[in-house]
Amino acid sequence: MTHKQTLEKLQEEFNLVYNTATSFKEENFFKELETGKWSAAQNIEHLFLVVKPLVGLFNKPEVMLEKWGKCTHASKTYKEIVKTYLKVVQGVKAPPGFVAETVEGTKDDVINNLKSINQKFIERAAVFTEEEIDTYQIPHPLLGLLNIREFTSFTLYHTRHHHATIKNLLVLQK
Repeated sequence: MTHKQTLEKLQEEFNLVYNTATSFKEENFFKELETGKWSAAQNIEHLFLVVKPLVGLFNKPEVMLEKWGKCTHASKTYKEIVKTYLKVVQGVKAPPGFVAETVEGTKDDVINNLKSINQKFIERAAVFTEEEIDTYQIPHPLLGLLNIREFTSFTLYHTRHHHATIKNLLVLQK
């Protein structure tokens, strides 16, 4: 998959998340299940929290080079990223800073915040050339250093995963 194709698929997935999230009644959007699983609002906030630092870094490629150097490995495919992630994620909770413990605002506020940061993510990621997305790298808490191509692939998978969770919550709360 090219970088452009990944970003197109990511935008499609973002749109699906927004559509599903807007289907919730306001009170159900924030309602946590008795199992301790995150509410739809917490899932949306988590997606916001994980994309936000990437948006800042995508705007400062010189910082990526200075802090983490150039990527020296061949880029992994979407399937390889997912396979590796699924091996290491079992029983792991989101790291501090990426956990949505309290969510402020209305349902629309939370969804609009995610829309805004996701739009910036797509815009900033789209600026990089095919060569640059394989060069600049950023650390992932579980996967180590990922280049931009790999991080956009991971973001696509991660968004799909949380979208599935949000859809399940919608079904449970009807």
